[in-house]
Amino acid sequence: MAKDNVTKIKETKKTQCFSFEVVMMVHVIADNEATAKTQLDNQGGIVTKRDVKLVNTQTLYGEEKE
Repeated sequence: MAKDNVTKIKETKKTQCFSFEVVMMVHVIADNEATAKTQLDNQGGIVTKRDVKLVNTQTLYGEEKE
């Protein structure tokens, strides 16, 4: 008779990765285009429109965080 002596080290929790395509309209108030680009990169801007589309979903498995 074989004895089952395998023990699970840690419980795993099913998780998913969701991939989205996001298209946004962002306004930046600045003196010129270079300043606006820098401000957008560093601080962001005013979002007036945002379209979100789910592209892909992938099931992942990972360790549960304690």
